[in-house]
Amino acid sequence: MGVLVALNVVVPWIVALIIFLSKKDVVTNVLTFLMLPILIFTAYLAYIQPHPVLVETPKWLDLLITLYDFGLLGYFLYQGIVRKSGLIAILATIQILFLIIVLIMMPHSQTPNIYVDSVTLMFYLIVAIVGVPIAIFATKYMDYGEKGKHSFVAIVVWFLGVMNLAVSVNNIEWFFALFETTTLASYIMIGFRGDKEAINNSNLALWMNQIGGIAILIALMIFIKVNGVYHFSDLLKHPTIISMAALGFLSLSALVKGAQMPFHKWLLGAMVAPTPVSAILHSATMVKIAPYLILRISPIIKGTLLAKLLIIATGYVFVVAAVIALTQNNFKKILAYSTISLLGLMMLAAAVGTPIAVSASLILIIFHAFAKGFLFVEAGVLEKVFHTKYIEQMRRLIEKAPLTLMFIFFGFLNMTFVPFGTFIGKWMMIEEVSNFLQHGSYILLILYVGAGSAFLSILYMKVLGVSVRKAHGIEKISFVKLPKRFNFVSVWYYVWLLAITIFIAPFIADFIVPIAKSIAGEPEIYATGLTLHMYNSTLYFWQIFGALILLLLIHVLPYFVKFKADIVHPYNCGENFPRHMETWNFECLAKYEGYFVAFSIALFIMVVVLGGGLL
Repeated sequence: MGVLVALNVVVPWIVALIIFLSKKDVVTNVLTFLMLPILIFTAYLAYIQPHPVLVETPKWLDLLITLYDFGLLGYFLYQGIVRKSGLIAILATIQILFLIIVLIMMPHSQTPNIYVDSVTLMFYLIVAIVGVPIAIFATKYMDYGEKGKHSFVAIVVWFLGVMNLAVSVNNIEWFFALFETTTLASYIMIGFRGDKEAINNSNLALWMNQIGGIAILIALMIFIKVNGVYHFSDLLKHPTIISMAALGFLSLSALVKGAQMPFHKWLLGAMVAPTPVSAILHSATMVKIAPYLILRISPIIKGTLLAKLLIIATGYVFVVAAVIALTQNNFKKILAYSTISLLGLMMLAAAVGTPIAVSASLILIIFHAFAKGFLFVEAGVLEKVFHTKYIEQMRRLIEKAPLTLMFIFFGFLNMTFVPFGTFIGKWMMIEEVSNFLQHGSYILLILYVGAGSAFLSILYMKVLGVSVRKAHGIEKISFVKLPKRFNFVSVWYYVWLLAITIFIAPFIADFIVPIAKSIAGEPEIYATGLTLHMYNSTLYFWQIFGALILLLLIHVLPYFVKFKADIVHPYNCGENFPRHMETWNFECLAKYEGYFVAFSIALFIMVVVLGGGLL
């Protein structure tokens, strides 16, 4: 297993280095394509190995990680000085001081520093299947008037290896190093274009994410002082005596990295970067560290005050971010807010900690990764080929970009309707929280899940309602030829989403359930053939297949709707009077955003102070 872990981490780094040094199109394109089968193969080989397993690492690697930590924090401090940002410099200095304290306090441990379980292996597969196609997309996207193509693609590829290592480490000090490496990656990628807005937004991402790093270091100090441990596997061995204060700070770091309010601004700021940055941050890497971390500590915090406060805070974000998304006009910002919203639901489910809730969290992580990778790729196509960034520009888009619109439609269907995985994840959560209604503290759960799901559905239908609208007299749709690499990545996601939806029952029973069992115990979910069973509910294959056929028909129907006659109003002197279908304008809600954020700050403080037992 150790060799396979190394391959999943090192292969992207080697490929990234070659791309960065060669700076040749043919090398960049070929190596990025080759990574797809290689990483899928190595991830699959790791998946079929016996697990969980602890992997020993050489002693010199400890020293190397420590030196890397100080080098990284030194770079942050340098950037704070160069960019004249006192906040960045102060936060970097605090991290350096806290890291020194952690290293002084840290006792010797025989526990291996690498821990590979089913959650780790799931992320290997996500990085390979969802992440690498984004790098392939980037090789063509950067040809559209962007500078630094090879450096950019190299950073994206390198980032994939960082994510694989982040989900593999057992030593929390190592996890801190990888956590802050993802901060470095976001800082570089958001500021890649080098203009004033990009630099300002990259600074924002740097200082906000450093708060998460400080939280991890505080958690480490408490773990070492109170419990004498600093490995995830050791925390799980003695869940009843682990410090809640330390777990509260770990949770805080997850909320920051998951862009939960009030720390959502850094992820929104990433919209100024090339679109592959948004795709990689939202789908396969970066923000998925947030639900990953809550899943890691889920067995320890389940049923505690900390878990209940996390549920309140993340459920609030799930609903409110969906509401704010309705006020947005920028297509990528709409996608970003929906990510912030769904990350809240993923963490909420993980904090509930029951087998069904954990299963729902895992399903949401996987299907969200596919759908958001897919949708941000299409956003990049709209931007570069059709010069469209705002939904108001998507009016009559069906006339000139029918294929791209079909893909967007399918991506939104995956986020909204049965039988797609995101819907099933929400359905599982509604089924599960109905069991908690007798407990007053959990009543909010059903309201959160229902309201958030409804607002997100309205959001997706709002965008589609604008884009499928045709003008009067349109009888023919003109297909614009798209680059082969764009089509390859789009079809790749389309086929994967279609396949795992058709086979969703065995996918959940054979892939999701074993992972959930390793975290929280075996859920009452099983499949008979292609039919899915949960508790007393059954989703029959004829329902899955029938709903899928109906939705597929709906998402191609607009291409066959033709207007052959003009409509004339009576007493209008025979003038043509075009009719259009409009969507409801939710901009009136925008003025309340400040209040939403202010309340989220109170919830954030409550999680750390009360949930961590600091009072």
